[in-house]
Amino acid sequence: MANSKDNLSKYGKAFIGFDEASGNAMDSIGGNTGTIYNTPTRVTGWNGKGYAMSFNGTNQYVEFNGSLVSVGVFSIRFKLYITSLTSSSERAILDTMDFVASTNSGVTIRLETDGKLGVTIGGDSTGKYAHVNTVAPIATGIWNDILVTYDGTATANCLKIYINDLSTPLQQNIVTGSFDFVGFSSHKYKLVIGKRAVSAMNYFNGQLDSIEFYHRVISTTPDKYLVQHNSDYKYHDGTTWKLTTPTEENFIQYGMNNLNHITEKQWKELSGNKSVIMWSDFEDKQFTSVVLNKNSFKAQDLLGDSAQAIYYTDSDTSKIAVETGVDPYSIYDYIGELPTVAIYTESNDDIVVSTNVEPFDIYDEFGENVEVLYYTDDETVTNADLILEANWSPLDELEGDFEVVTWTDEGSDTAKRVLDMKAIPQPQFVKLVNPKRLYGSLDDVFVNDISQSYRDAARYFVGRETPDKWYVWDKKEKKFVVADASSPQKIMLTGMTYKDLNNITDMQWRTWTSDHINIGMFITDNPRDTIKTIVEEISFEDYLPRDTTIIENSSLYILNTTAKIDISFDTNVLKAVLSDDDLTRVQYRVLLNNGYYYPSDGSFTKLGESPQNIELAIGSKDIRIDNWNTLKVEFQDFFGTTDYWSTQFMGTYTGLMFKDVYGQYFSSEIGEVLKYLDFGIIIAGQTTIEHEVFLKNQYGYDIKDIHLYANTANFPTGMTCEFSTSSSPFTPQPDLRIGGVLKNNEEIPFFIRLKSELGSTPDVNGSFDIIVRADKA
Repeated sequence: MANSKDNLSKYGKAFIGFDEASGNAMDSIGGNTGTIYNTPTRVTGWNGKGYAMSFNGTNQYVEFNGSLVSVGVFSIRFKLYITSLTSSSERAILDTMDFVASTNSGVTIRLETDGKLGVTIGGDSTGKYAHVNTVAPIATGIWNDILVTYDGTATANCLKIYINDLSTPLQQNIVTGSFDFVGFSSHKYKLVIGKRAVSAMNYFNGQLDSIEFYHRVISTTPDKYLVQHNSDYKYHDGTTWKLTTPTEENFIQYGMNNLNHITEKQWKELSGNKSVIMWSDFEDKQFTSVVLNKNSFKAQDLLGDSAQAIYYTDSDTSKIAVETGVDPYSIYDYIGELPTVAIYTESNDDIVVSTNVEPFDIYDEFGENVEVLYYTDDETVTNADLILEANWSPLDELEGDFEVVTWTDEGSDTAKRVLDMKAIPQPQFVKLVNPKRLYGSLDDVFVNDISQSYRDAARYFVGRETPDKWYVWDKKEKKFVVADASSPQKIMLTGMTYKDLNNITDMQWRTWTSDHINIGMFITDNPRDTIKTIVEEISFEDYLPRDTTIIENSSLYILNTTAKIDISFDTNVLKAVLSDDDLTRVQYRVLLNNGYYYPSDGSFTKLGESPQNIELAIGSKDIRIDNWNTLKVEFQDFFGTTDYWSTQFMGTYTGLMFKDVYGQYFSSEIGEVLKYLDFGIIIAGQTTIEHEVFLKNQYGYDIKDIHLYANTANFPTGMTCEFSTSSSPFTPQPDLRIGGVLKNNEEIPFFIRLKSELGSTPDVNGSFDIIVRADKA
C-alpha cells in the first residue's frame, strides 16, 4: 500500500488537513474552500502535528464550494476521534446527498446511534440507494484511521469499510430493505462536514483530521519488508528469524509491516552485512523510510584522537586532497584584536599593507550612540550633510501581532500564496526549562556550536538547580565563579565561548559540587549576516561516585528470581499485577484458546518497569459463548526466565444483558441481535400482553441509577411502548428508572407491552430497540 503522500500525489482529488492557523478550511489539492460556521475549534492533529477540527455536535460545521467526492468510483480516508459511543440521533461526518425519494443522489458517511459507522450512496434521481454499516461500533478515546471505498458497481460488496487495520475490510451489514441501487453520477449538494447537507440536523460531535479523497479504489495492501542477510532473505516472527524467498506471494504472506518489534539483541543475531528490502504494490513509489535507532557517536569514538588517513594510488599524487573538518576561525583568534605589522625593506617604493575583513559598520566600533564631528577648511560650506544607511522596514513601526492579507483575481487553481520574510533575530538568553539531575561526578559537557561567523559571538554559562546565579570557569583561580549575566554587555564580557566550555577537563568538571546542572546560552546574530549563531547539540556525561570504597579480587553473582503475577479474572476482564523481586523489567503476552490474543502477533509486550499493572477486556466475539475457554498469561523478566498462569472459564457476554424467562440472551454486548422479543401481529387499537424481560449485570462491578427506555424511531404513528416493574398491576410508564444498586451477576425483571391507537399506520416490519444506561456504583 502506498503511503498517503504517494497516493495523494498520483490519485488525490482533494485533501483537507485543517492545518490553517485560523479561518476557513482549504482543499490543498483541488483549491476548494470550506466556509466555517459557528467556529469549530482547531486542536492538535491526530499525529501530534498540525491541527485537527473539533465539532461540538450542536451547531458547528464546514460547507465547501464543491462536492469533492468523485462519482462512479471513489476512496475516502480520514482520521476520526470520538469520546461518546451512543447518541440519540445519527451523527453526520460528511454528506452530499438528500433522502427525498427522487433527489437522493450523493454520499453520506455517519455514525449510527449505537456508534457503528454507516455509509449510504444515493442513486441517480431514482429513489434507489445502498446503505451499509459496520457490525461493531467504532472505538472511543483513540484516533481511528478509516477508509471507505466504492468500486463503481451495484453489487452487494460494492462498498467496503476499513477501520485501523487497512488490510482487511470490516464485517458489515446491508441494512434491511436498503440495497436497491443502480449507481450514481452526481451529487445533490456540495460537501458538508459535521452535519447533514439537507438541513440543520444530525450534527457531529468529535474530531476530524486529514480527509483524503481519491478518484479510484486505492490499494489496502501495506508495504512489506524482508531483511537480506548475506544471501538469505529473512523475517522475524516475534520469536526467531525465519527464512523465505523474495517472491511477491512471500512478501505479502511473511513480510513485516515495520521493523519496530525487532530488538537490538535480535539484530545482533545476524552477523555480517544486512539490507532491508521493501515490496510495494504502488508502481510509482516515491517516498519510503526505515528508521533504525542508534546512540549518537563521534568519529573519535571509533578512530581515536590520533587517526591516520592512508591513501594509495598509482595516479598523479598532486590531485590527491584530504579534507579535515575544523571550526571556522579568524586570524584575530591567534594574533589578538590589535596586531602590529613590522615591515623591513631596502626599497624606496611606497609600502602598501592590505587586509581583508568582513563588512562592518560604525556601530560595531562605537556602540549604539555615535556623535559625528564634521571639519572642513572650505569656507563656503555652512551646513554638514549626513547620509545614514539603515536596515529598516515599515513593519518595524507595527507593534504587536499583525496579519498579512493578500488579494488576487487569479483562479483558485493557479493562484499561489507565497510569503517571503527576512528578519533580524533579537539577541536572547536561552536556558533549560528543567535543570538536569546528576547522579555522580560530572565528567564532560560538550557543545556542538556550528555558528557561521569570523568570531565567537555566542556565550555560555552553567547553573545550578535555581536560575538565580550563573557560573563560568575561571582559568586563573581554577574554579567555577559567579558571572555577571545582568545585561548583554556583561554577558559578552564574562561569558564563556563554546571553546572555553569544551576545553574544561574532566578533572575540572569534578569540582562542580551541585547535584544539578543547567546550561545558559546567549545567542546573537548581526544585521549583515556575517554572524549566524547555530547550536546544534549540547550533551553531558556523568559517572558514578568515585574515591569511595575500593573492591579488589571480587566476584559478581547475579541472583535471578522468577517474575510473579497476581491475577483476577471476572466477567471477561483480566486484571493483574506483574512484578519481579529483582526489580528487573518484565513483559508478558496473553493466549486465548491456544491462539495469540495480545499482542496479536505472538510477541511479548515491551519490557516495562516492575511492578506492572495489567487490565485487559476479552471481547465476546473472541470467546466461545456457553462453552469452556482457556486463558493463559505467559510472563518473563529481563533475563528471559519465563513462567505462566492459566485458567478455564465458561464463555459469556459482558455488560448489561437482556434475557428472557428461559435465560436466553436477546443480544450481545455490542448490539448483535441473538433473538427478537416478538409481539406478533398487533391490531390497531390493541394493547398487547406484557412480556417479562430480565436485566442482568455482567459488568464485573456494581451499578446504580438504571434507566430503561425504547428507541421508537421506526414505530408507525399512533403506537407507543410502555414499561412497568410489575405485571399485576401493570403501571404503564414511557420509560423506567430503577433506584438502588444492582450488584455484579444479579438480575432484575421488568415488563413491557405495546399500545396502538385506532387509525395507526400499518407496518409489516415494525421494530424498536430497548436501551439501558447506568452508572458505576
